[in-house]
Amino acid sequence: MRGSIRTKVMKLLFSFAFAFLLVLGAGSLYFMEQGTDFASRYAAEISDQAIDNSSDIIIAMRQEELLSIVKKTAGDIRGFTEGVRRDVHLLTLEMERIWADPAGYQRTVVTPAREDQLFDETVDVDTLDQTVFSFITYAPGVDPASVQEEVAVTSNIQDFLVAFAEQAQMSRSHNTSVLGTKSGFLMKGDLVASPPDLEFRNSVWYRTAMEKGELSFSPVYRIQGQKITAAVACTEPYRRNGEIIGVIGFGLGLNNLEKLMRDSLATINEVNPNGFNFMLDEQGRVIFCQHIESGDDKVLDDIFGRIKKFEPFPSLEDPAFAEAVEDMKKGGTKLLGFEQQGQRYTLTYAPVEGMNWSVGAVIPMPNVDAEAEKNRLQIQSLTDNSIQDLTAGMRRGSLYILLLTLLLASFGVYSSRKLSNRLVNPLLELREGVKEIATGNLDRKIALNTDDEIEEVADAINAMTIDLKAYIDNISRITAEKERIAMELNLARDIQAGGLPHDFQFPCKKFELYATMDTAREVGGDFYDFYMLDENHLAVTIADVSGKGVPAALFTMRSRTILKNLAMMSAFPDDYAAVVTLSNQQLCENNEEDMFVTVFFGVLDIRSG
Repeated sequence: MRGSIRTKVMKLLFSFAFAFLLVLGAGSLYFMEQGTDFASRYAAEISDQAIDNSSDIIIAMRQEELLSIVKKTAGDIRGFTEGVRRDVHLLTLEMERIWADPAGYQRTVVTPAREDQLFDETVDVDTLDQTVFSFITYAPGVDPASVQEEVAVTSNIQDFLVAFAEQAQMSRSHNTSVLGTKSGFLMKGDLVASPPDLEFRNSVWYRTAMEKGELSFSPVYRIQGQKITAAVACTEPYRRNGEIIGVIGFGLGLNNLEKLMRDSLATINEVNPNGFNFMLDEQGRVIFCQHIESGDDKVLDDIFGRIKKFEPFPSLEDPAFAEAVEDMKKGGTKLLGFEQQGQRYTLTYAPVEGMNWSVGAVIPMPNVDAEAEKNRLQIQSLTDNSIQDLTAGMRRGSLYILLLTLLLASFGVYSSRKLSNRLVNPLLELREGVKEIATGNLDRKIALNTDDEIEEVADAINAMTIDLKAYIDNISRITAEKERIAMELNLARDIQAGGLPHDFQFPCKKFELYATMDTAREVGGDFYDFYMLDENHLAVTIADVSGKGVPAALFTMRSRTILKNLAMMSAFPDDYAAVVTLSNQQLCENNEEDMFVTVFFGVLDIRSG
């Protein structure tokens, strides 16, 4: 005989409880003893390693702070260059849109610059009138008359060049909007004008875009004026019918980036008051290098003093530093220590994505000996106190675990029986209810209040019986309704078919006539009609009403009746256009659904054929 569910559940619960308590008690005693021994040995190791670990952690934290600052600076610079890329591409799209339909644009003029607007190296740009203007120059050997039409079309971009340059002036970045063509004319928006007869096609901004054939940043170059300024160009070729015809973009003074580097240096000096940061281009040349001289680190001041703008980074004694400079050129990210004149320093650098530039910083290694020793003593004191508390607690815990095991064993026997009854009784009641429902009693409800999955199953069964009963009722009702509708539609089809003429016998034997109609549904919107207007004229109608089904059938009967009545009553039998027109007017009246009928209406004169 099979065992009951109650017996099986009770045996399973009791076995599990007994095994669990046995393992818990033995395991707890064993691990408490082992834990006490391990804690004692481990405390000594922690104390010995505390000073070394503390030093390493402090240095690593300082270095990670420095690396985070450098990465953020590189990210800020990238954000600046991405904004420039976006603006240049907008200018390119506008230029290509103009050349896609040059006939749709006015022919405008950009005038050459006046002599007082020409660039003067002895004048500081910041002291000039900050009004941006557009101008045009021609490369040597270019006849303005030969490019007159191209200049007139291209000049439609001058407002954009001026607007972008003015926007740059508002941020004090001294950007120049520039456009140069293969045919040899230069158009700019700037505070000062380029000299006439400038062969701009040899310029780095023009050659970079033409050689790469895409939006590009040029290598960093120097603007020679009252003060030497770092600059870079971002340009993109624009095309007409797939062929490059010119280059458009910006010349950028990098004073905005210099401000980012100054802000970064201020943050670095919060980590370490002695340090400097720098930025290298793809050739390893120094673009920016800034340092707050405190006088506390003569070696660092000496290194900084040897760095020259627009020259390669100076070589140092440590070969690891030279390898790092080469890695910067390749776009690497690194944090390393190096030695110079017996002192240790940290170098960290990160690339500016998409620019082949690298941002770096150098700070001295922090002096952490005193701070590390303080941490070691604190760890030792905390460890000793913790071991004492742990040993006393484990001894008390051993006694508590033994008493708890005995108590839980007694409780397990009692709770196993109660739990088995609680689990099994709802299942038995559920089984009886399902049996009764299976016999066909769909009014039977299973009432359980167990607040668990078994109650959810009972509720689901109750819902299922309700839905099943409703489904049976709906099926019966729907079936009867469908039979009624089918009968009515069949009757409507017969009525519609009966309304069409079926007598094809005519007294006149000069012609024969036959017609039939098959609807797409039970009733439809097609009809035919024929009748004698008099003894010599036969009217024939073939029509198709918009839509299908009952609405189309009703409109069919209305259309047929109106057309036939007006044709039969016509005072002028030969004016059939008036018959059709009057029929159309009557059909439009009260036609809120906007239904319509397409009609062929013809009259056969039997005498003439």
